Amino acid sequence: MMLYLCSLGSNIEPLQHVPVCVRQLCERIPVITFSSLIETEPMDIATNNRFINGLAWFESSQSASQLKRFFNQLESRHGRNRHDPLSSYKDRCLDIDLVHSATSLEQLKHAPIEPFLSRLHQQLFEPEAAIIENALRLEIQLTPQWRLPLGERATTIHFNQTPG
Repeated sequence: MMLYLCSLGSNIEPLQHVPVCVRQLCERIPVITFSSLIETEPMDIATNNRFINGLAWFESSQSASQLKRFFNQLESRHGRNRHDPLSSYKDRCLDIDLVHSATSLEQLKHAPIEPFLSRLHQQLFEPEAAIIENALRLEIQLTPQWRLPLGERATTIHFNQTPG
């Protein structure tokens, strides 16, 4: 089993794409911890569309390449053209990246991270830094009966789908 840290973001209809992405990640990864979600300025692309960004960490027996394939499939389902060689420099409905993999939580805690995500990274691994005042508050529809609020604090989701 490996531990993974991933980032997720969107600057095209992010209030639609990010909640759906969270649900889709939960369906594949049964226990996952999400940071708060924050608005950020675009970096390295010419756009006026602000991003919604977050981080998540989880444990998985899947390899990094298997997870990256899954993340790319999610991005494509949300409308990102993965075949466009300039897709990294354009607005995107969804962007999910594996930031770091590790064999211990301590290693994830000390993973190198982009400065604009440092508050979220700190929130995931340092309980005293739990609240992010300007975080977005979203509800994620996990099942027809269960809506989960995401907001100021990191949230661990234990998602068990039962047939029904």
